[in-house]
This record gives sequence, structure tokens and C-alpha cells, in this order.
Amino acid sequence: MKGKIIKIEADWVLPVTSPPIKDCAIIVEDDVITNVREKGDLSKFPCDEIIDCSGKILMPGLINAHAHLELTGFKGKIKRGLSFTDWAREVVSMRSAINETEITSAIENGLNELISSGVTAIGDFSQTGITVSLLNEKGLRGTVFLEFAGFNPELKDQRMKELKEKIPQSPPLVKGGRGGFVKFGIAPHAPYSVSKELLKESCKFAKKKGLPIAIHISEMSEEIELMKNGSGSMKDLLIDFGVWDDEWKVPYSTPVSYLDGLGILKGTTGIHLNIVTDDDIRILKENGVSVVYCPGSNRWFGRNWKYPLREFLNNHINVALGTDSLASNECLNMFYEMRIVKENFSDIDNNTLLKMATINGAKAIGFEGETGEIAVGRKADIIGVDVKESSIADPVEYVINRAERVSFIVVDGEIIIMGKPPALLGDSQSLTITGI
Repeated sequence: MKGKIIKIEADWVLPVTSPPIKDCAIIVEDDVITNVREKGDLSKFPCDEIIDCSGKILMPGLINAHAHLELTGFKGKIKRGLSFTDWAREVVSMRSAINETEITSAIENGLNELISSGVTAIGDFSQTGITVSLLNEKGLRGTVFLEFAGFNPELKDQRMKELKEKIPQSPPLVKGGRGGFVKFGIAPHAPYSVSKELLKESCKFAKKKGLPIAIHISEMSEEIELMKNGSGSMKDLLIDFGVWDDEWKVPYSTPVSYLDGLGILKGTTGIHLNIVTDDDIRILKENGVSVVYCPGSNRWFGRNWKYPLREFLNNHINVALGTDSLASNECLNMFYEMRIVKENFSDIDNNTLLKMATINGAKAIGFEGETGEIAVGRKADIIGVDVKESSIADPVEYVINRAERVSFIVVDGEIIIMGKPPALLGDSQSLTITGI
């Protein structure tokens, strides 16, 4: 039995995986896109409702492949310029001082910022799992990666018990009341904070349950020093936190090589991967690892080395974009992240950049083949960017260089936003956001 059929008409549609279409219409039946063609070709197409998006560029919803929404309330509270380990001390101290109500409020504020800037799906690293219910309430799609640490092997059983208690016995895909889909994933924090025993057992558990896996890998020089030499400020941090294991054996390898030796990289998503060797890149490619690049976070930390983006792309490694947290970034705006990449890599073409913020992110967080492009058979996750000029020649260039907020969002066929976008993030102009 056919459901409600909606036709959405716009000046431009950016399918992402095919060329832009001028004066285009998208046919949506329930939650699925069933046709994408020029308006004239679909002028007599039978539908129950027509949505006029004149003056807009329609495109797939942006996908923020890595965030820590529980840290949204830390914005501006940690001074820039700290080393990673000193920054980590600040975050752990601040995190221990907030309660569940404050965490919930932080996540909600973060989701509101994501919605206003066109994000329809997110990969959120969460220690509590609270994000799951809030994503469903707001009708967004996402994977909530349950994050945990445990450098000392003695913590393995306790951490596994805690992890299993957070994962429901029912299938990991949950349909929200407003149409949003939320999946669970697991996130053993990093090779410098999780024992090899816990890494292996948690990843074995995830693969048995069919859960996506994401790990912070090769983020900073302190991590590299610990893994290669067993020394440095990262070791001091673990000692200060009371979790150092005197029996730990130094891998004398890169974090990528170390994880590969444990047999857990296959199909995993690696967060950051800022510092890699040629051999690391080979390993990542052979294991089908997706990489999430967080350019805004790198800028916030003042990391001046060149990110290996070209090397990843040249080796056909899937690269997505993420914002990381507001403890180490200025905002959660994916348009901002794309512009930083463009500043750093002027030779990266706009279509590649747009894929990094959409379809590549879908693959990185476990939604490959479902969302991230405007195409027949894909879920109707669509955003609209207002065009301020009377006409434009290159809608992809316009989105990357000019867009800040959106005035239209559909997720899974349900309207989330339809209204005039505020000029700046966080202002109080009129905007209709349903489910909030």
C-alpha cells in the first residue's frame, strides 16, 4: 500500500553522487526518495502535497561523523594552547563536576546547533547513552558510540559489564516516534587508554552484535611517543589518573600497527589519524578503515602539521568529517569544517569535499546505502540552503563558501525545520524547529 507522496521543488538539487540539477523536483514516498528530475519532467506527477523550496539549494543532510555532545557545555571554558594531556586533565576534572541533568541539557543544546546548521545524522561518542533518546525525540538519525576507557587489564570485566548493560537486548536499530533512526556502536577510547585485553573483547562483542566500532587513533604526538617508546607526558597522565599498568608492554609501533596486530581494525572507523606513516596508510586501506578528519579541532589545538588528506584520498580511503566537541572547537557547524578543509587544501575539489560531509560520513557511522545522497531508494534526509543571489552558476561552490544555516530539513520523510534561518548560530530570530 502506497503512503503519502510529497513533491519538493527547488532552484537547485545537489545529489552529491551525480551532477547538480537546476529547477529540480524530488519525489518522496513516506520516508524514501522515489524520483529526482527536472521540475518540467515531473509537472504532472501525482502527489498529495507540493513543498515549494524556491530560492533554495536542496542537498542531502550533512553528516557529522564525530562529536562528543556531552561536552557541549564546556565551550569557552578551557583555554587554548594547552598540550593535549593538560587539556585532558581539564576535561576530566570538569566532567566529574557535572550531573546527569547538566549532561542532558548539554546534549540537547548541541543537537539544536547541529539541526540549525543542517546536520541530519551524527556519530556521537557518549559515556552515558543519553543521546539515544534525545536523537529519537528530535527525529534525527545517528549512531551513539558508547565510549569507555580501561588501560589497566584489571578493569576489563567491569567495563564489559557496564557496556553490555547499556546495549539493549533488542536489535540495535531503533525507530523513533518521529521517524529518526538511532543505532548503537562501541567506542573503546584509544590505544593509549584501553588495554589490549579490553580492546579485543569489546570489539569481538561488537562484531557479534553487528555494532559499528570507532576508535580515536594517532591523534597527537604524545600518543605516538607512548606507543613507540613507552614514555612521555601520556604515561604521566595515566599515572596521575591512577590507571597505569606496570606490566604493560611497550608495542614499539605506531598506534595503527598496534591495533592491526590485535586484529581489530577490519571495518573500523578511525577518528583523527593526524599522524600516520606510509605503512599505516597501507594498513588502513587493507582493512577498509574509514577515517574521520576533525579540521576545526586541529585548528583549535594549534596543530600545524599537514593533515594526510591527500594521501588518504589517493589511496581511496573513505574520509568523513567531524566537529569533535566544543571543549576543543568553536562550533558544531559542518559548513565551517568544510571551509577549513578548503583553506588547508585549496586543490581538493568541491565535489570531493561535499562527499566528505555527506555520503562518506554515512559510511563511517554505519548508514552506508541509506543516506548521504539524493538518489532513488535512499532515505529522504534533505536540507535546504537559502540562495541570496538572484542566480548562481555553481551551487556546490555556493554551499561550501557561503552557507551557514539551513531553512529546511526533512529527516526520514518528516519535516524538522521549515522557516527563515537566523543569520547567526545561537540568535533568537524566528525559526520553526519541531520536536524540540
